[in-house]
Amino acid sequence: MASSCAAISCPQEGKNRCAGCKEVAYCSKACQTTHWPTHKKECAANKKFNCFLLRADASPSSAAPLNNIADQLEPFHLQNYGTETAEVNELKRRLGWTGAIEVGKFYDHIGSDDWYYFVYGQGKGKREGKAKNEVAGLVCNAPQFGDVAIIRSGPAGTDTPEEFTKTSLARALDFYKTHSASQVFAEREKSRFGKQTGFNLADVKSMDATQFGY
Repeated sequence: MASSCAAISCPQEGKNRCAGCKEVAYCSKACQTTHWPTHKKECAANKKFNCFLLRADASPSSAAPLNNIADQLEPFHLQNYGTETAEVNELKRRLGWTGAIEVGKFYDHIGSDDWYYFVYGQGKGKREGKAKNEVAGLVCNAPQFGDVAIIRSGPAGTDTPEEFTKTSLARALDFYKTHSASQVFAEREKSRFGKQTGFNLADVKSMDATQFGY
């Protein structure tokens, strides 16, 4: 049975679901825009969590993974966020992973240089019958197979915003469809270092991401 339009007092059939939560539908873009001030308070894409799973296999969709990034993301709020050992143990316990290691880190799409997204995977390049995670491949330092977990982190002494939305993460991942993760990481690290030391690294071309642990 088709859903009715979520906009108040609209009797039409809702044919187009909200791209963020997939839970409500609208008959038109106009109705979605009108209803957004109400829906944004409950839309899953607008709720903040401290961790998201980036699934290798998304919910059924006709779109290719790289054109369907939001559907690959699933909230996974960590109860023990803040220390790597506690995070690793929780991921292994709740997801049944045999291991959890750093497989990548990447900065956001709007120029932040004092924190970054940190990616936990089950092992660098371990296939073990798992599907290739094409979206994770945009930001990780080796091909990934199976699901990965993404949190926010940063250099010691920085004030990292713990929680973030599905929308902000999806936009950051989408950014790397057209930008090199390693190059952006090196540029942001130069920027951060310059702010800390007052030394301008903008013209230094010999430094690359490997010098910053990418």
